[in-house]
Amino acid sequence: MTMKNNNCCEDNSSCGCGCDTNRENKLCMLTTPPNNFNLKKVIPLVNNPKFICRCCGRLANNAANLCNPILLNDK
Repeated sequence: MTMKNNNCCEDNSSCGCGCDTNRENKLCMLTTPPNNFNLKKVIPLVNNPKFICRCCGRLANNAANLCNPILLNDK
């Protein structure tokens, strides 16, 4: 699996990873300083990760919180 640039979603431009819509629930947006990173809001989304984002490498419990998710155990 090839990872894209690890900061591909951290600005407000289109990064090509499919996060252009409904970005407010994506970890790439929830964890950036300009969005007032809220640890209490993020922990429940990542405390039992099953998915990794092919774009930025972030982990999440649910695919819906990542721009380009893949199951952690997929090869």
